[in-house]
Amino acid sequence: MKKYEQLESQIQELQKEVERLKREERLNKLPNGFNIDESKEVIRGNVKSIDVAFLWTDTPQGAEYWRNIFTESKKLSKSDIIQIQRWIIITQENQLNQLNQQTK
Repeated sequence: MKKYEQLESQIQELQKEVERLKREERLNKLPNGFNIDESKEVIRGNVKSIDVAFLWTDTPQGAEYWRNIFTESKKLSKSDIIQIQRWIIITQENQLNQLNQQTK
């Protein structure tokens, strides 16, 4: 394999990693208006709570996606539950970090 072919291969691998990190960052970004209590209700099965759990347009899935779940024309999937749980964990980590900062 020639040197430039090796470099091209490395560049492709790096681009894949950059795209993966971008996707991960979008998924881990807390949506505006995130309400931890209402979000917990959603993952307990009360999909009507999704109306006030977070700002739908501020998610990677978008408003139409969550509207379909709210109107029950689409079921809440396992990946939806995992995403909401991820946001709950991020919120709890942020709260814990704030408490730790206050006690220092």
